[in-house]
Amino acid sequence: MSGSATKSEKSCLSTLLINMMIQPLKEHLEKTTAEQDHVEQQVIADRSLKSMNFVQSVLEEYERSERQRDREKNKDFVHFLLIHNNTFVTVTDDKGNKKTGASAGCLEEIQGGSRRSTKYAAEATAEHVGRSAKNLGMKSVVVEVKGSTYFGKKKAVILSFRKGVGRKSLIMHIHDVTQLSHNGCRLPRKRRV
Repeated sequence: MSGSATKSEKSCLSTLLINMMIQPLKEHLEKTTAEQDHVEQQVIADRSLKSMNFVQSVLEEYERSERQRDREKNKDFVHFLLIHNNTFVTVTDDKGNKKTGASAGCLEEIQGGSRRSTKYAAEATAEHVGRSAKNLGMKSVVVEVKGSTYFGKKKAVILSFRKGVGRKSLIMHIHDVTQLSHNGCRLPRKRRV
């Protein structure tokens, strides 16, 4: 009987040892699962926070663009059209309604064919329109330049307009809206004989 008792004691002892080894493992496993749950909750919270930050940044950007559009509503536009034989300067409001304008042929000192295409004619026209725009009391202007002429002529026209107006802080933006050539329309098909 002593042999069988030792076997039962050994089995009890072995189960105790196993339980003693398993208990810390269970506690460790519970701790790690609790930590993992906590980490997962933090990740979910961070994701929702990031998505909220993204939505908030999009909304702020939209509000900024709305404010900029509101600011641009009060602006006037000056359109310079520089073609190879004439110069047209037009002042419009933000909706496109014409306020004032002139061309190189309107000026008394430039009444001729080839003289309208010169740099001097373009400068004189821009200065003339600048003086008439000054009488309208414009506060801020967006300049749009169109024409496939050289840069020096475009720059001279903008500076003459500013000289005619008399205020340096009047021009807010300068855009070159010249269209790029795309090699023309498609040619008609060749006639087969």
